[in-house]
Amino acid sequence: MLETGRLSRRGLLQAAGGITFLAIAPGAAAKTPLGLDGEPFDSFAGAPARPVFTALPYLQPGPTGHRLVDGEESLVIAWQTDVVPARFELTYGPNGTEHRATIEQAPRGAGIHRASERRTNYVARLQGLNLHSRYKYRVDMNGERVVEGYFTTRKPRGEKVRFVSFGDNSHGDMSDRAIAYQAFRARPDFVMNTGDTVYDSGLDNEYSRYFFPIYNADEAGPRIGAPLLRAVPFYTVLANHDLTSRDAKGHPISDLDKYPDACGYFTNMHPPLNGPDPSHPMPIVGATDRLAEFTAAAGTQHLRKSNYSFDYGDGHFLCLDSNVYVDPTDPALQKWIADDLSGSSAVWKIVVYHHPAFNVGNEHYDEQHMRVLSPIFEKCGVDVVLSGHEHTYQRTRPLRFAPRDESGAKAVGEGTRYVPGSFTVDRRFDGQAATKPDGILYITTGAGGKSLYDPEMNDDPTRRLHPEDGNVEYIAAMVTDRHSLSVIDMDSRSFILRQIDEWGQQIDRVELRKG
Repeated sequence: MLETGRLSRRGLLQAAGGITFLAIAPGAAAKTPLGLDGEPFDSFAGAPARPVFTALPYLQPGPTGHRLVDGEESLVIAWQTDVVPARFELTYGPNGTEHRATIEQAPRGAGIHRASERRTNYVARLQGLNLHSRYKYRVDMNGERVVEGYFTTRKPRGEKVRFVSFGDNSHGDMSDRAIAYQAFRARPDFVMNTGDTVYDSGLDNEYSRYFFPIYNADEAGPRIGAPLLRAVPFYTVLANHDLTSRDAKGHPISDLDKYPDACGYFTNMHPPLNGPDPSHPMPIVGATDRLAEFTAAAGTQHLRKSNYSFDYGDGHFLCLDSNVYVDPTDPALQKWIADDLSGSSAVWKIVVYHHPAFNVGNEHYDEQHMRVLSPIFEKCGVDVVLSGHEHTYQRTRPLRFAPRDESGAKAVGEGTRYVPGSFTVDRRFDGQAATKPDGILYITTGAGGKSLYDPEMNDDPTRRLHPEDGNVEYIAAMVTDRHSLSVIDMDSRSFILRQIDEWGQQIDRVELRKG
């Protein structure tokens, strides 16, 4: 059970402990909801205007943060303000002053009529860092200190690691705040989100309203959220709610003419750029000037954020775009996946994508296209697959799958993509006494805050059977009546997943062991 209740600022500092905590500079406690420097709008007093922070500084892995190499570690610290110009400087190092980061800035949403919803994105790139080391950093705005904080870099092989995983989370509901709080209380080394980071359309102003204020709150509490983003890196994957519209054929797209601040994933998230240029990228449309503004904020290599991988401790994580425009039978994509997985020496191999391949829920059962990758995962030694999309918690028994007909997976853009095949299910494994699985565990952890699905399945396992799958009983655990997140502890011999609900209660536990 995880502790519940609101944390005082002193308790917050104690809870942050060895992870990290971003502290406002002494004497600069905020007097306005969005200001870091503690001053009301200076224009009211006749002084030069200062920008309002629409996203306080938060941590991201950065474009080169995929390999574990001491002295070559990198990190991004990003933030966002309104359009009032400012001059920022960020220094970092053991004492916070040894190095000066390169800061890039770009506007977002210039085509939005309301000036209050236009943004300026800032990205500071920190490089040449050592593994498992603590660094201080300082941010000055117009020559005045506004932020002091610290972060801890990734752990190398052989170190114990804890991470949390959840998806389908940010819509401004109280459940979002409770999950953010429980994630913070777990004291993770990082967050592995399973997609649909924000609702409904992945717009930048939705991030500003529903994501940053909750997951980067100044205080921690079940009705507030938590300062999670300023404490640890946040990894995520592309998902269906990162798209805004549909084209003439009814296929999902992101339309920058209709929504100038669309595709917030690409401008707010900074994962490693070690993936390929996708053969089937997200369809992004818009006038030339809108596309140019978006590219300036997202980077010329932004499509390589679609698929990427990284190491953390004894784990290797492969993150994939599973949206309906993706063809998982594409030979180039499959080769890159196989090369990435087979090239890793990590003890544990974890794959993350949004649309669950083995899900018994009624809402998205027919979106099975990612099943065709199962034989590759099995051959390359994948242990666990994490997904979202279904707003429930589901855990399969260890299983192997042989696709019989891949035509459904090739139906790019369609909602119904059945992939029938044969199952081999390990019924001996229970994750308690029998902890060495024969097959892959597929985890759906999509109960991160949005409205829940399939309440009738919670206590009736017979409703989880599907004739299209030969009524194979491959789900070992399913919870549909509460929001939850996965808390995962991993070392060189064990992988322990605990599912924690929004009140801090454990609702499932499973252990995998090697050696």
